[in-house]
Amino acid sequence: MSLPNLNPTAPVDLEQLLRDVYEAVQWAYLQYQGRIRLDELDDFSQQIILKLFEDDCRRLHSFKRHSLPKTWLQRVVDNHIYTCLCRRRQGENPDEVDQGALVYSPRQDRDIYDAEQRNLLSRALGRLSEQERLLYNLWFVSELAPIKIAAVFGTEVGIIYKRKQTLVLKLTRLVQSFQSC
Repeated sequence: MSLPNLNPTAPVDLEQLLRDVYEAVQWAYLQYQGRIRLDELDDFSQQIILKLFEDDCRRLHSFKRHSLPKTWLQRVVDNHIYTCLCRRRQGENPDEVDQGALVYSPRQDRDIYDAEQRNLLSRALGRLSEQERLLYNLWFVSELAPIKIAAVFGTEVGIIYKRKQTLVLKLTRLVQSFQSC
C-alpha cells in the first residue's frame, strides 16, 4: 500500500488502497459480526475511503510510519466499524430477528458458490484468444475426442493435449487473480 507520509503531494496508489481497505473491512466485519454480508462490506469500504480522503486527505497524512501501512489501515477500519456497529446496536429492538443471522441451507450455499464460480469462469473465458476459446468449447463443452479436435486445428493429438494443459493453467491463473481482487 502506498500511503503518503507528511508530503501532501506524495502519490497514493488508489487501486491498491481500495483493495487494502476492502480486505481490512472484511476482517473487521468478520471479527465483530461473525459473518460477512457483501452489501455491508461495500458500504463500510466506501465510508472508510471517504473518511480517508475527507479534509484534504487529513487521515492519510496522519500516518507517521511508526507501523506498517496495513496495520495502521486495519486500526482505522476497526475503529470505524466498531463505532458504527455499536451505534447500530444501541438503536436495535432486541425482539427483532436479525435477517443476516439466518442460516442458508447447504443447497442454497452450493447454488451461490456455483454461480460465483460460473461468473469467474466466464470472466476468465473472456480474456482468452479465439483459438483458446475454440479449444475450450470443443474439449469441455462439446466433449469431442482429442483426435477430432486435432483434425479441426489441423495438428497432432499430442499438441492438442499440450494446448489443453496450457489452457487449464491459464484459466486457473485468471480465476485466481479475479478471486484475489
